[in-house]
Amino acid sequence: MTFITLPYSSGDRPPLHIRPGTIDFLLKEEDGTLLNELHGRRYLESRSIESLLSVIQGDEPLVEVSFLKSSTRVRGYIRPGAIELITAVGGVTRVHTSRDRDCNLAESPSELMARLPDEAFDCVHSDDGQAVYFRRDRLLGVSPLECSSIYAYSFDSRERVYSGQFEPSWVTDMTAAQVKRGRAFFRANRMKGFRVDQDGNSELHGAVMLAGLSAEAVLKVCPIAHPVSFAQCAAGQGGTEYRYDWVLERDAIHAIVPRNPGMNWDTSVGVPFLGLDTIDPVDKLLAQLDLASFVRLTRSSAGRGPNVPWEYDPRHPWAYYRPESILAMEARDDGTAIATRTSSHIVDETPEEVLGALVGAACRTCPGTISDPQG
Repeated sequence: MTFITLPYSSGDRPPLHIRPGTIDFLLKEEDGTLLNELHGRRYLESRSIESLLSVIQGDEPLVEVSFLKSSTRVRGYIRPGAIELITAVGGVTRVHTSRDRDCNLAESPSELMARLPDEAFDCVHSDDGQAVYFRRDRLLGVSPLECSSIYAYSFDSRERVYSGQFEPSWVTDMTAAQVKRGRAFFRANRMKGFRVDQDGNSELHGAVMLAGLSAEAVLKVCPIAHPVSFAQCAAGQGGTEYRYDWVLERDAIHAIVPRNPGMNWDTSVGVPFLGLDTIDPVDKLLAQLDLASFVRLTRSSAGRGPNVPWEYDPRHPWAYYRPESILAMEARDDGTAIATRTSSHIVDETPEEVLGALVGAACRTCPGTISDPQG
């Protein structure tokens, strides 16, 4: 997937470099087109929605829908394959995507699904009475809660729906395991990692709850070929009572960004389903990885003056990314903001230098298959 370059409407900011397939939805605005959020930031593109649509949709055409913005209907488009959940709350239809993004529509769930004749949705009623329509292939697991009549449905985005409804047909292709509160079901072949809390309870992808199932028991049903282990403390807590021990498939780790331990910042660990951090020394983590498949970018204070991001680690001034994990880039005063699916950090290189590094990485791994990274 190559990058495209999009200018901002105002013209006073450097352009955004983004992989078009990461754009899940776009809305018509007076000054251009509003793209989906990446880590809380919205991007305005100066071209019309029609010209942008022709660039980004590729092999998966986007579908025209009516969004709801400030009580006003706004025309836009959504990528059908990105939709994970659809629900109606207070007369507003909420769409949740597999990238953990939300948007509100001005049409009912039934009207939206009628626009998607090739997509199949099941319906589960949550414990608060809401009808939630979901794609069965995005259902990652089902766990019983302390009240045996309630189940937690966990999806690819780690979104959960709690419901007393249980349909055996939804879990026929899943692995079953006996846990503390009953039988849990999950897609073992999709699991790339799990965490264990201090009480010995496991959570696959940090989402599918397997109370009472030890790490050893999880590994028997979800074998991990190249396990990488590290410790995490809940953000901002710093106490061992919030500690988790993670085990991840090595190839699931797509970014390592050391941060300043002197400022109480832990090393950032990026995986497709969650942004993590570890309290372990960064060298211990790196020793468990094959860094040949990563691009190394610089995070130093050299020549930065007052524009040095304060979370830089002066003892380890680099960041490591798998090339395919970098989804968007934007030049800033203090460097280039690199966005992956789960996090965003600053590196020293310009966007053009990062694109050149990605081409170099492609040359090393797939000779003869290079495409222009700027599309």
